[in-house]
Amino acid sequence: MSIYVKNGVLHVSGVQDKIRGKGQEWPDFIADYTMLDIETTGLNPYRDHVTEMGAVKVRNNKVVDEFSQLVVYPRSNHVPSFITKLNGITEELLLKEGKPVKEVMTAFRSFIGDDIIIGYNVNFDLNFLYDLAQKFHLPELNNDYVDVLRLARVYYPKQHNRLLDCIQRAGIAQVEQHHGLDDSLDTKKVYDDFRQHFTPELLEKAQGKLKNFDLLQDELDTWELGFRNPVNNKKIAFAPEVEIDAVEAAQMVNNMNGIAQTGVKADTDYLIMSDDGFFSKSNAEALKAKEFNRAGSKIKRLSESYFLNMLDEWARS
Repeated sequence: MSIYVKNGVLHVSGVQDKIRGKGQEWPDFIADYTMLDIETTGLNPYRDHVTEMGAVKVRNNKVVDEFSQLVVYPRSNHVPSFITKLNGITEELLLKEGKPVKEVMTAFRSFIGDDIIIGYNVNFDLNFLYDLAQKFHLPELNNDYVDVLRLARVYYPKQHNRLLDCIQRAGIAQVEQHHGLDDSLDTKKVYDDFRQHFTPELLEKAQGKLKNFDLLQDELDTWELGFRNPVNNKKIAFAPEVEIDAVEAAQMVNNMNGIAQTGVKADTDYLIMSDDGFFSKSNAEALKAKEFNRAGSKIKRLSESYFLNMLDEWARS
């Protein structure tokens, strides 16, 4: 058994199939790719949904094709008011101009093809798209990718690095459109600006930011863990039926500045349950957590898949 991060990807023997099989990130400047951006109703791919997909296909650094489509779902198409305020997308607009999500995702997956994917904070987009491709039995979205945000963090160290910040600094635009195609085009301009100004040393530094850790060896330092560490100072208990090796999981949590517990307790932060056990109404550990919560605890139950993908997101950040 082993748990490690290699070039920004989490590897956990025995349960790798529970982690999204996304491609490998590699910071670089390439001439042929698909630049993409999506709009969603929120941040969580397990709970929220895509409202718009946009992309441009680039060959020899030139845009040769575009994709833009609003998305409608068979059931709820509710759009939170803060999202509408951000990008103008409403439920009424989706119902009027949107196409069925399966149809759009099938076309979008075909548009991407085997291209290397580029985007801004692109892991966010890939989580939603990976799950949709899996849901509709489309080719797995395991394309390798470049995250322009990682390049921005090296080029503009110790600064806010939203897409808006980058397009303003480069004189590309003063506002971010928050629409898939428009933001894809703006991100391409930022990427091209970096292409012109990056030195080999900066690119090497960006590539060196990919995480490489054995999570079962020594405790990691704060600078290694980064500020997105999802288990930092969290007390975590694993239900007996999880598939991950319990001893190794506990060691990993402790090495990442968390606190592994034996069994759920009143001060537990996360109870990690098997994917099937998460939905069980008779699971012993879940019942204990429920009783503790009735008495004032704040225990969150997480499925094993959710927890592992949360760790993979940290590994890729």
